[in-house]
Order: sequence, then structure tokens, then C-alpha cells
Amino acid sequence: MILKLLRKYTQLSDEQIVEKYQSGHDVYYAALLFERYNEMTVSLALSYLKNETDAEDAVMESFEIMVTDLKKAEVKNFGGWYYSVVRNHLLKVKRKRERYSSVDLIEGYHDSAGEDAKFESIFNDDQTDGDRLIDETLKELKPMQAKCLQLFYLDGKSYKEIVSELKISEKEVKSHVQNGKRKMKIILENKNVKSIDEIS
Repeated sequence: MILKLLRKYTQLSDEQIVEKYQSGHDVYYAALLFERYNEMTVSLALSYLKNETDAEDAVMESFEIMVTDLKKAEVKNFGGWYYSVVRNHLLKVKRKRERYSSVDLIEGYHDSAGEDAKFESIFNDDQTDGDRLIDETLKELKPMQAKCLQLFYLDGKSYKEIVSELKISEKEVKSHVQNGKRKMKIILENKNVKSIDEIS
């Protein structure tokens, strides 16, 4: 009976399982989806975090986020949606770890943890408005500032990885990131976004 039931649900598409989960919030269906994408999740976590223990924790945290967010999310393509959920979480974990191991004091300017978290939320926004704001604003920055922000926030690269890719010093990378963030906030305010809270 159990095997027959399992075969029945393995024949369903992702979207059909999502519909069943959203109709009754039975975690069993979320677990089916998680199992389907477990290999991808583990691979992605190891790629970003380079540490098995951290990766295992991040995989389970991604499942917990999925269980919560999927209840009300409008999902047309579960694979793409879940990849975005996992990637955003891994970026947060990686940036948090990076922040603890580096000094963010550049040219007398230092973001508070709360302010920096609000800024990061722009890059983690899954909504269309967030994507549009990022694209439009990055185009108005100096090329190197935009590139460093993209690599650090969107691609989840560390300062050292950016140094290696762009062939500039770590001090220059940090300066471009911090000055780019400062200019980006000014540009957002000029777009009638009075505070980072409005788009976080």
C-alpha cells in the first residue's frame, strides 16, 4: 500500500504536488519536493560554503524556509522558485560568515549591521520590483562599483574571490563595494524610495 502510494505521487509533476501542499499544508508533500531537489540543494550548498557541516545546516534551513514560504507563494515553476530560495539563503549565510571575518571600515564610513541588512534585502528580493531596482540602479554606478556589488551581493563571492577575478587589491574591492552602496542608496532616494525599508 505504501509503495503504491509513493509511486502515485512520484508520477505527479512538481506543480501538482505544490497544489496539494498549499491546499492542506501537509509537510509530506513538501518533503517529496525536497527529496526531488535534494541533490541540487546539497551541491549548491557545498559550492557556496565549501564546508560540509555548514552545507548540511544550510540544506535543512532551506527546507524549513521552503515549508513556510511555499504555503502562500505563487509558484509557476517550482524548480526555478526553489533554486532562488536556496541560493538567496546561501548568499545570506556566506555574507554573514564573510562579515564576521573581515573589516568593513572603509574611508571612515561604516554601515551599522541593521542598515547593511536592509541594503542586502534589496538584492535578496524575489519580486519583480526588486529586480528592476537592482538593474536600473547598477547601470547608474561606475562600472567597477557595479561589478563589485554584483559579484559580492548577487554572486555571493568573497572579497578575496573578487580580488582574484578583477585583479585589483582587496582595499579597492572594499572601497568599490562601500562607495557603490552609498551611491546606490542616494540613487534609490532620488527614485522616491525614501528609505531602504520601503523596498526591503
